[in-house]
Amino acid sequence: TAWQDATGRFWLFGGTGYGAAAIAGQLNDLWMYDPATNEWTWVAGGATVDQAGVFGTLGTASPSNNPGGLYGGAGWVDPTGKLWLFGGTGYDAVGTMGMLNDLWKFDPATAQWTWTSGNRTANRRGVYGPQGKRYLTNNPGGRDHLAGWVSAGGDLWLFGGDGYDADGLRNYINDMWRYVR
Repeated sequence: TAWQDATGRFWLFGGTGYGAAAIAGQLNDLWMYDPATNEWTWVAGGATVDQAGVFGTLGTASPSNNPGGLYGGAGWVDPTGKLWLFGGTGYDAVGTMGMLNDLWKFDPATAQWTWTSGNRTANRRGVYGPQGKRYLTNNPGGRDHLAGWVSAGGDLWLFGGDGYDADGLRNYINDMWRYVR
């Protein structure tokens, strides 16, 4: 997952690749590239592959929090410069690989992740309340290769992907979700 912030720096999280031990798998490292200095900085995450997510307490930032190794998630930068990450295929809190529906926020000023929504375990079905209404129990199903963006007001939007529908069946999904931060 990749982002470009308002200052022109590029951010890169995870993906399929090689960790420090030259073993292939899913990464959960966060890197920042600054074109002004032509340098990469390793900001957060592990140096080894296939790490489980460390969720901590919902809504609470912590230096020990970190999404698990994954690929195919969606990312946004909000108007305050925070990085957002949703879903993908990767490792959940118990080390199971599958489709994720967790939503994370990274604050570059504190270098800390906050788990903000979604489940700690993979392959969860979507929970659909009445269309167009916000409900605490609404939750997109686990998915990867979705489209995501942020509106001018800072709301997060996502569309479709390959994932789990309301019946818990894996399909190509054409649903649209909005997260008001």
